[in-house]
Amino acid sequence: MILIDTHTHIYLRDFQIDRDEVIHSALEQGILKMLLPNVDGKTINAMHSLADKYPDNCLPMIGLHPTSVDGEYKRALRELRELLDKRKYWGIGETGIDLYWDKTYAIQQEESFREHISLAKESGLPLIIHARNSFDEIFRIMDLEND
Repeated sequence: MILIDTHTHIYLRDFQIDRDEVIHSALEQGILKMLLPNVDGKTINAMHSLADKYPDNCLPMIGLHPTSVDGEYKRALRELRELLDKRKYWGIGETGIDLYWDKTYAIQQEESFREHISLAKESGLPLIIHARNSFDEIFRIMDLEND
């Protein structure tokens, strides 16, 4: 049986001490693919480095996490969109809406989510959705964008 970890941020600094050990252990246990959802522009290089080190196992995805959405989110999305043409990605995300920590950028999170949906449609890649205290908003937008 082949197992796939559909969501790991193992490329983040928090995991640098035992990252290779954890990946090798996962591979030994049959977890042969690990999907890496991006967080923001600050994490992209670390994610790419890990994907380059384990190209058959660590599969990068491109997106802007909703808790990283701020007043500069449009610039961040443009930069991520440009990267989509420069290398292979396995999904669009992590995206969505998170109203648990802070609602300051709730409207911008919705706009960012819509942009990610468009990217997924254009690229034919799956959409990786983060939803926290936002199921109503997520489903409302998904219904509107389903045309």
